[in-house]
Amino acid sequence: MSSYTNVALPAELAKKIDEIVKDANLGYKTKAEFVKEAVRLSIREISKYKH
Repeated sequence: MSSYTNVALPAELAKKIDEIVKDANLGYKTKAEFVKEAVRLSIREISKYKH
C-alpha cells in the first residue's frame, strides 16, 4: 500500500480545482484524483527537459 502526504493549496486554487471536479464531463471524481494527475503530467513534462 502506498503512503501519502498532505499538501497545502491556496484557497483560490483549491476552489478552481473543486469547480473542475464538479464538472462530470471532465471525468474527475475527487480533488485528490485531479491533483495526482496534474502532478504526474507536470513531472512528465519536466522530465522531458532534464534528459
